[in-house]
Amino acid sequence: MPINEQSTFAGRQLTLTWWDNQVLPPDTTVSQVSAFCLNSHGEALIIKNEHGWGLPGGHPEKNESWEESLRREIEEEADCTIKNFKLIGYIEVNDPDNSSIEGQHYLQLRYLCLLDNIGEFKAAFETSERNFVPPDRLPEYITWMTTSLTGQAQYRTFIESI
Repeated sequence: MPINEQSTFAGRQLTLTWWDNQVLPPDTTVSQVSAFCLNSHGEALIIKNEHGWGLPGGHPEKNESWEESLRREIEEEADCTIKNFKLIGYIEVNDPDNSSIEGQHYLQLRYLCLLDNIGEFKAAFETSERNFVPPDRLPEYITWMTTSLTGQAQYRTFIESI
């Protein structure tokens, strides 16, 4: 069942819809991929950047599959590799005043994956910290998991998927 909400980003009014465990609609731009990543102890990976704590992920590069993008972003941001990943849902964004590259209608994919190798973390330009927390403590670090209807739905889908 989709979860809808209105939001404001960079002064623009957006409509966000969370779709859990759905097949992606055809011919829609994907602007972001991110993941709930679990280590062998069942702890969730979080990263800290200029916006605070969040999930690792980012924007797909040209000619890169969504899975390749996810692998690259997690390695760049957290010095980790992943395995056994699956799509658990996506945010559909309707952004009528957006003039940037992703356009006015795009998706943000959310995956669940297991961490394969965890390297020695070094702070970099994108990520200042890496941490592992019990899944039930994620909302203490990532505010949109409690303040946003679609964020709450993403978190609930993640918890139900593990």
